[in-house]
Amino acid sequence: MSDPKALRNAFGAFATGVTVVTTRQPDGTPRGFTANSFTSVSLDPPLLLVCLAKTAHSAETFANAPHFAVNILAEEQKAVSGLFASRAPDKFQNCAWTPGPSDMPLIDGSLAQFTCANHQLVDAGDHLILIGHIQHFTTTEGQPLGYFRGNYFSIGIEKDLAEAAAAAKGSRLGAVLACDGGVLLKTEGEHLRLPLAPQPTLDSLTDKLTALGLQPQIDFVYATFDDRSTGGHAVYYHGTVTGPLPPGYRILPLADLSDAPLTNPAEAAMLTRYADDFRNGSFSIYHGTETTGQTRQLGA
Repeated sequence: MSDPKALRNAFGAFATGVTVVTTRQPDGTPRGFTANSFTSVSLDPPLLLVCLAKTAHSAETFANAPHFAVNILAEEQKAVSGLFASRAPDKFQNCAWTPGPSDMPLIDGSLAQFTCANHQLVDAGDHLILIGHIQHFTTTEGQPLGYFRGNYFSIGIEKDLAEAAAAAKGSRLGAVLACDGGVLLKTEGEHLRLPLAPQPTLDSLTDKLTALGLQPQIDFVYATFDDRSTGGHAVYYHGTVTGPLPPGYRILPLADLSDAPLTNPAEAAMLTRYADDFRNGSFSIYHGTETTGQTRQLGA
């Protein structure tokens, strides 16, 4: 068998989010620990799981508790993660929290909170697998706290870097937005183009779409490249959009993307790649120029 430390490092190659799992002792005292070994299990019935080391001080408490909660941390909650990963005896006195359903402690500011009934406890080597039946959950907008190879990282930093690159070169920022089995496009006479922001910031783009009566949801940077035809830098995000179609816009089906009359050749190539990505079920990020570059797969 391989060295445990090397195996831990190999596991660390999988980037995850960060959670704080909470419950109460029989006397009502709140308990909690930090975990990145969290995953969804089932939608019907609604199940999730977290893993807890048998050597953890709270292992017995969680194994016997009828309920527990999972709090998915936001990027600004590194201190909360560190607090609940420590052996500090007064964790809940040093963070903001609120009693939730079933009186479970919920960490204020979390991106999502799941209150669960203890559905099943699985003995798995040096860990316990807590499978919870989700009885209540809430979500808020924000960027998640990421964890990779033993270090925190901010998934939201790509937004700042992309906008800095765009602003520095006086370029454009747009988005490939999926909608009703196609992609949202703006009409320009007989031609089409992707929605662009009035200013090279993501907030400017979302504000513009919202003002049109749409509800955009931006996921990640889809392409960033030097456009030599305009002398600027281009950044395009991937996302989805819902809402009534405003005047001057149309939804182009995926099957028609490769032949769409796009004003900008780089956008035409991008939409051809998008159609391929969608069919393959694995999206990618493009970096280079308007004609040549590299793609990096993101996964399903």
